[in-house]
Amino acid sequence: MRRQYVSLALMLFIIQPIKSAGANTFEITPTVYYFNYQEFDQNNALLNIEEGFIPGVKLSYASVAKLDSLKFNASFYGGSVDYDGRTQLGLPHETETNEQLARIGISYSQHEETYYPGLLFVGLHYWYWDRDILTRNGVQGLHEQYSWYETEVGLKFNSKQTGQSRYWLEVSAMYNFKPEMTLFLPSSEVDFSLGSKLGYRFRAGKTWTRKGGISTAISIFTEYWEFGRSNTVFTTDFFGSSGFLTEPDSQSFHSGIEFSFIFNL
Repeated sequence: MRRQYVSLALMLFIIQPIKSAGANTFEITPTVYYFNYQEFDQNNALLNIEEGFIPGVKLSYASVAKLDSLKFNASFYGGSVDYDGRTQLGLPHETETNEQLARIGISYSQHEETYYPGLLFVGLHYWYWDRDILTRNGVQGLHEQYSWYETEVGLKFNSKQTGQSRYWLEVSAMYNFKPEMTLFLPSSEVDFSLGSKLGYRFRAGKTWTRKGGISTAISIFTEYWEFGRSNTVFTTDFFGSSGFLTEPDSQSFHSGIEFSFIFNL
């Protein structure tokens, strides 16, 4: 998994030299994240679903100029969710899955409406997801790790300021590329390449400007993406047996609510 740490180091290297001609801001955002992940067979029949609420936090540092800004983002989510699916033999099975997710990257945003009905923003982020399906009722669990890059392009629409507050809406399209998954077996690891597909994200909220250089905001969001069926890999280490392994088609349909505290530096 060395390439994951290399990706993180590169993004930190990119953001460090950036200096602003205007103000800088630091934002901390506690989040309630509704995790919803589903897998499907080749006939589009549901294989399993993992869903539940997990806590998270997002940290952002923005270098703000008059016409635009550059922001560094790091988000972390973690907790247990319910797993409802079936065993390798097709028998119903329920357990829990420990989910750990991280998203880190940079985004560029306009501050003036020029040729667009809203404010253009683009972003590049790296995702890491640790998925640990727990052993229960004599059924062996599975431990997997995923990683991919996300490109995002969207528009932000702001309402007129009313008093000390305003509403806003963000609409964006995403493309996840180089999605990979590692399956941890008793004495080996198996790597899979997943299919890349488009996704989307919607965020809407309200921001209040407070005295003392502090603003607060509350927002809701939903995001959706898919991974295509992986390549097939043969292993002799699948918990005492041999066979061909394939990661199925999947859908991620997450949502959440965010509470932001924004500090002018």
